[in-house]
Amino acid sequence: MSDRRLLVLLAPIFTFVALAWMPVQAQTPSVTIPKLPSATNTVTVSVEVELGAQEVDGFSNMKFIFDNGVISIEDVRSGEEINLGSSQFKYNSGDISNDGIDTLRVTGSADSLVSEKSGEFLQIDISVTGDEGTPLRLIPSDTEGQIPTSVFNSGGQNLEVADISQGRIGSLNIENERTQGSSSTATVTGTVIRAFGEYVRFQDDSDNGSPSGLTVGPVSSDFKEDIGGNITKGTRLYVRGTLSKPGGLLRIDGQDLGSYTVLEQGAPPMAQDVSLSELVSNGGTYESELVRVTGLSFRDLEESSFIKNKTYTVEDAATSLAYRVADNNQTDVIGESIPTGTFTYEGVLGESSRGFQLVPIRPATALPVTLTGFTAVRNGSSTVLTWRTASETNNAGFRVQHERAAGWQELGFVPSTADDGTTGEAQSYRFVVDRRLGPGTHRFRLEQVDLDRSTALSDTVQVEVGMEGTLHLSAPAPNPSSERATLSFAVQEGRRADVAVYDVLGQRVQTLYEGTPPGEEARRVTVETGTLSSGVYVVRLRAGGRTQTRRLTVVQ
Repeated sequence: MSDRRLLVLLAPIFTFVALAWMPVQAQTPSVTIPKLPSATNTVTVSVEVELGAQEVDGFSNMKFIFDNGVISIEDVRSGEEINLGSSQFKYNSGDISNDGIDTLRVTGSADSLVSEKSGEFLQIDISVTGDEGTPLRLIPSDTEGQIPTSVFNSGGQNLEVADISQGRIGSLNIENERTQGSSSTATVTGTVIRAFGEYVRFQDDSDNGSPSGLTVGPVSSDFKEDIGGNITKGTRLYVRGTLSKPGGLLRIDGQDLGSYTVLEQGAPPMAQDVSLSELVSNGGTYESELVRVTGLSFRDLEESSFIKNKTYTVEDAATSLAYRVADNNQTDVIGESIPTGTFTYEGVLGESSRGFQLVPIRPATALPVTLTGFTAVRNGSSTVLTWRTASETNNAGFRVQHERAAGWQELGFVPSTADDGTTGEAQSYRFVVDRRLGPGTHRFRLEQVDLDRSTALSDTVQVEVGMEGTLHLSAPAPNPSSERATLSFAVQEGRRADVAVYDVLGQRVQTLYEGTPPGEEARRVTVETGTLSSGVYVVRLRAGGRTQTRRLTVVQ
């Protein structure tokens, strides 16, 4: 082993991208870093690679990111299953970046080609000093620079890593950390729902499958510079910091921020549709989360444009709530015209010493369309949606949406029949939902789209669908899934049902339901995919001697 070499360098870095582990190309390597136990001792990280049909003779500049407030690197050596070089190891602490994130680079080479399909190619000893955090993450391959990052070598050619399964310590979910309260250290990951000025709001779905949110700010230095650039709506973030509750809002103040890292860029989650009454009576459930409230209007206006640092009042037919316009560090509505008609609010719910409040960032627009009717009727195996408008102003058209287990899904777009989207005459519209709908209640709504791309939601309509056979099992959603997937099932009356998840070996790994449900009534069940290893599983429904199955892919 003395003729083999291993080079280890430590250097600072500020951001990285993490990819979910789901094989995309069978001929390119995939790397797996396991989830680690929470401990205050030294553990060995076994880094594995799936080579497929490729032969390799080494790896170059494997670039790992770690939170130095959670772990420290003790030793690095070649793996026991796939030997791609070892012997020399040099540890230098290096300069640590201001955000608390450090970098480990590893390069190894072997004397001959290695053709094992999979196995451990690297062992890293780490000392765990924190209960939760990002212990070790591999930067995806980048061959565009002068020095390729995270690639395997094969006869002088670079093989990019196709997929990475990243490890972690602890759950990293927001709901767990929120329950610890003020003065506790929160270490979480989530998706950004609002990023503006000196504040970032992000959320996950850790509250029993529902969103849970957190606010970071006001911030300065690197974090503030990243807002609007590296950190935008849809960005996946890793954040560690101390919680405080100034003015009643639980958040991480900028001065209490320990470290943060951009994980990846993606799409923001859909807003939760809630009523104003629900926010007034149960605001703690929605704090710092993305919500959408329809049918609002302003009360007791003294001016026509928004003024900074002023609290307005919005209301619907049942109740009212504060609408806080802050300064330029939190909002972009200052100086914008205040809607004079009914409008839809989409944004976060905040809290102050006076109670819960809507915290707008972008202008809300008055509803440019007057709906006079919206109905849903079953017609054979189809559902027909019809609606009318009394008038339209700058209306581009309507997105037709259907509520699914994973949220609202767009079925199609119906353009406005009015010239230039504006008319004072009544217009009629029709949309046929020709997809097969499972038994149960199905809800639909319209998302009206203005010519300037602003949107507003209609009320919902619903239809009841009966069973067409003895069993029904819906497709799981989302699929693939990394944390949890939801699906529904139904059986004829009086039939005992069993719903379970099986792996590829036919072993039962989760029982979702056992019992006798109400006849011909859809019942929703959840697969906790966060506890499963990456791979393909089968969800099976058995009742009355019959079976239905659905395929589910899990990625971690």
